[in-house]
Amino acid sequence: MSEKQTSLEITNAVDFYRQWPSLRANAEHLLETQDLASDDAEVLRWMIKVVDMVGPHDIKRER
Repeated sequence: MSEKQTSLEITNAVDFYRQWPSLRANAEHLLETQDLASDDAEVLRWMIKVVDMVGPHDIKRER
């Protein structure tokens, strides 16, 4: 059975933050299962670390 792909829709930084737990899992899955160049894997690891440092107080709501 194949997995059904859902479209990814992120409307703003607040929405990205709300979706981060599943997006983070996806990024970690890429690190584990994809044959990434070492530089690409390092960039992705740092991207995960940086986004993990962001919290609700860091995000300004768009109006």
